[in-house]
Amino acid sequence: MHKLVKNHIFSLIAWILILIISVVALPDVTGLTREHSNISLPSDVQSEVAKSIQNDWGPKQKDTYQIAVVFNKQKGKLTSDDKNAINETIDRLKDKQDQYGIKMVLGPDDNIATKKKLQSKDNTTWIMQLNVAKKHGPVNDVEAELNKAVKTAGIRTYVTGADVLQNAFSNAIQEGIKKTEVITVIFIFIVLVIVFRSPIVPLISLLTVGVSFITSFAIVTNLVEYQNFPFSNFTQVFMIIVLFGIGTDYNILLYDKFKEDLGKGMDRYEAMNSALKVAGKTILYSGSSILIGFSALSLANFSIYQSAVGVAVGVAVLLIVLLTLNPFFMAVLGEKMFWPVKKFTGEHEDKLWHGISQATLAHPIIYLIVLAVVVLPFGLMYTGHLNYDDTDEIDNSASAKAGMLVVEDHFSKGMAEPSTLYIKSNHKLDNEADLRLIDQLTRQLQASGDVAFVTSVTQPYGESIDQLYVKNQLNTVNQGVDQARAGLGKLSKASKKVTAGASKLADGTSQLQNGTSQLQDGASKLQAGTGKLQNGASRLQNGTGQLQGGASRLQSGTEQMSSGLNQLNSQLASGSAGIANAQKNTKAVLEKSYKANLSKSINSIPGLTQQQKMAAMQAAGAALEKSWAEASASMPDVSGQMGQLQSGVGRLTTASGQLTNGAATLNGGIGQLNSSAGQLNSGIGQVNSSTGQLSSGIGQVNSSVGQLNSGAGKLASSTPKITNGVDEVNSGLGQGAAYLNGLASSSAADTFYIPQEFIKNDTFQTSIKNYLSPDKKSAMLMIVFKSNPSSLKATKKAQDLSLMAKKSLAGTRLKKATVAMGGESSNIADIKDIANRDFIRTAAIMLIGIGIALIFVTRSLLQPVYILGTLLIAYFCSLSITEWVVKATLGKSMLTWNTPFFGFIMLIALGVDYSIFLMTRYRELENGSPSQRMLKACGIIGTVVVSAAIILGGTFAALIPSGIPTLIEVALAVIIGLIILVFIMPITLSAAVKLTYEGVHWRKNKRAKK
Repeated sequence: MHKLVKNHIFSLIAWILILIISVVALPDVTGLTREHSNISLPSDVQSEVAKSIQNDWGPKQKDTYQIAVVFNKQKGKLTSDDKNAINETIDRLKDKQDQYGIKMVLGPDDNIATKKKLQSKDNTTWIMQLNVAKKHGPVNDVEAELNKAVKTAGIRTYVTGADVLQNAFSNAIQEGIKKTEVITVIFIFIVLVIVFRSPIVPLISLLTVGVSFITSFAIVTNLVEYQNFPFSNFTQVFMIIVLFGIGTDYNILLYDKFKEDLGKGMDRYEAMNSALKVAGKTILYSGSSILIGFSALSLANFSIYQSAVGVAVGVAVLLIVLLTLNPFFMAVLGEKMFWPVKKFTGEHEDKLWHGISQATLAHPIIYLIVLAVVVLPFGLMYTGHLNYDDTDEIDNSASAKAGMLVVEDHFSKGMAEPSTLYIKSNHKLDNEADLRLIDQLTRQLQASGDVAFVTSVTQPYGESIDQLYVKNQLNTVNQGVDQARAGLGKLSKASKKVTAGASKLADGTSQLQNGTSQLQDGASKLQAGTGKLQNGASRLQNGTGQLQGGASRLQSGTEQMSSGLNQLNSQLASGSAGIANAQKNTKAVLEKSYKANLSKSINSIPGLTQQQKMAAMQAAGAALEKSWAEASASMPDVSGQMGQLQSGVGRLTTASGQLTNGAATLNGGIGQLNSSAGQLNSGIGQVNSSTGQLSSGIGQVNSSVGQLNSGAGKLASSTPKITNGVDEVNSGLGQGAAYLNGLASSSAADTFYIPQEFIKNDTFQTSIKNYLSPDKKSAMLMIVFKSNPSSLKATKKAQDLSLMAKKSLAGTRLKKATVAMGGESSNIADIKDIANRDFIRTAAIMLIGIGIALIFVTRSLLQPVYILGTLLIAYFCSLSITEWVVKATLGKSMLTWNTPFFGFIMLIALGVDYSIFLMTRYRELENGSPSQRMLKACGIIGTVVVSAAIILGGTFAALIPSGIPTLIEVALAVIIGLIILVFIMPITLSAAVKLTYEGVHWRKNKRAKK
């Protein structure tokens, strides 16, 4: 049992069990990586607020994949057959939506809006937009399924979109990790073989580090799956690089000490314990500093920065494995670990570090000045411009990236990833006032630079709807007013004609009245004559001689009277007919003119339905009939009175005939005069009576004609008033038309106005459904930039447009609405802001944590400052050089946005190792002055540091074949930084020790001599 414990057999068994459990418990790493590949931001940043608003109304982004299918004709334009084939493919997907988990399909030929926005202007490319439920399967499987489903004869098809591109990035990372693992293992094995000249040591080192990685990675992934531990695409690859890099360095330090002690004659157990005590202490110090550095990342707010905290778990497990599993191999194998080497030498000095330290100790100030002169230009070279376009991480040959590039070539560059501005209010927005504000904002955004087009509820096609603007509406009204004025002009002319007719009627009735007056005078004279005749008949008996002459005159008079009465009767008949015709014609003229002009006026009024027009015509006709009836009622029954007059004249004519007959009888027989005198007297009495009736009838006619004349006068006097009224209305419309024309040509007419009935229109309701939330309280405006959505220009523009929207709505009824910009550009802007702030914050925490650890390790307040200063110099120089190398070799004008942060934490956390190696060795040396001890420590540790830097640099170099820009740039930054540290660390630390500690001793000795 003692032997088992002494040989650490139980440690081996324990780690074997732990390794088996770790392998069995390891979850689906690929799925876990894809699930946590998206960057998560704090909920209060703008892009996350926008996602929250969107998730409240439509297919939630967290529940669906946003996918775009691209159809492209490589050569020539799409033919009708090509378009039919594409539509057949789209229809097939629509028919099988459940099979593919599709929640929403928007085809390029679905409506006017999609035809304008999803069909390229060069007629070579169409885009179909899909929302696919995440529960349908991993995005990798969904992409593969859709790639098969959308294949179309004669057309190149691509499945792309934000989720698909992110998946492509994850796949690239996974492929890169596989390459890195293989290259790292091979490289470390070769280097360790060269260093130790033995194949066994490399195998043991790789085994112990491998156990550390598998165990720690199982812990991290299970924490991710069950405890939502920070994780990203970079977690696994950085754990591999760091653990294999520093793990190998620590093993070299441990194995070197073990080998050294074996060379001093110690047995394997003594050498093991000595190595664990001396080298193990250095390993714990170094590992603790790295552990503190990476643990500080847990305090970061940014998820991708937090994800590197998994390295801290790996470092903690690594320290335990190296100090518990390595003793087993050292105790069991002893000298055989270094087979075939049999001669073990002690410490030997590194000439590079020894020479640099020696020269610096001789002239510390000069070397520091030279170092500053060399370093300063590198600090000024760095531009600080970073690339936030994650799609650059994906190779152009990847299908998803190729599809995105096709969209950028044939549409606006922002078409692939449009931005969306959300407005969330506490009231419904489907009303004229709010829609006007939204349209006003839409036009402001559209007028901004770098904006290709903007779509919204009022401009669903990215263009203004002319009918919904006051200018267009005023033009329609003005056309109606012009038509109404023309109709009123015609009505005025007709009214004037009626006035003229009424005047003529009044003149005719006046003449008629004069005629009847004369007739009445004649009838009175006739009545007086018959009276005299009756008196003469009485005297007839007294003078027959006179009777003969009187009878002759009487016969002649009665004949004239009969002729006059016949003429009067004919004139009365003609006058009665003329009056009736005049009344009839006047009414017809008025009705025809009024109704014709009224119909044109009503028809010219915009917005009236046919039913409303008929109702207006009927109401106007009824009013006209009522007005004519009232006018007719005020006139006497001329026709009846004329009939009575004609009847009286008829009776007068009959009486006149009888008188004529009597006169003839009288004239025929003078002898019968006496016998007929009584009859004559009686006949003359009848004539006298008839002439009285005639006089009365003519009086009635005269009265009726007077009434008719009065009515005609009233008609003649009223029609000019009607004419004047029509003219006044026409003049008023003319003034209104002039105002409306002026308003239509002014800037005020360029205002949105939507009638309530248009809001209910089916077409506009479709726009409301697409751009307003189901509760109508939220609206979205889709913005497509001309530039790449991930570019600095677009991200800056997204922030500017969001601020513009807030200012535009300030002071309006939407002043309290939540306004947030979503989409790739806004997301990048938030990432940039948070990353910059969190970088400074996290770097400060990390430096403070490492600084505190160094204070305990070095037991000094100044040495941590020197060490951290050296590391920062190496970092800034490496960043500048890396930027230059990337431009020169990779053709990229900017570093990826992750490079400065990951380069910082890797170089600072790992570089502090070498400082601790050196300063720990310096403290172990007790004899000699500080300069002598530093020179000795640099000579001894130089070999270890150079070897460790080569191994760590080679490990990071294994990232270069991955093809991922961020990993390549981080690798370059760390490698360059390690090279710089190798050269400047013996300068800065040697000069610091010389100037600090020996200066103190020199002053003390000088005072003592005095």
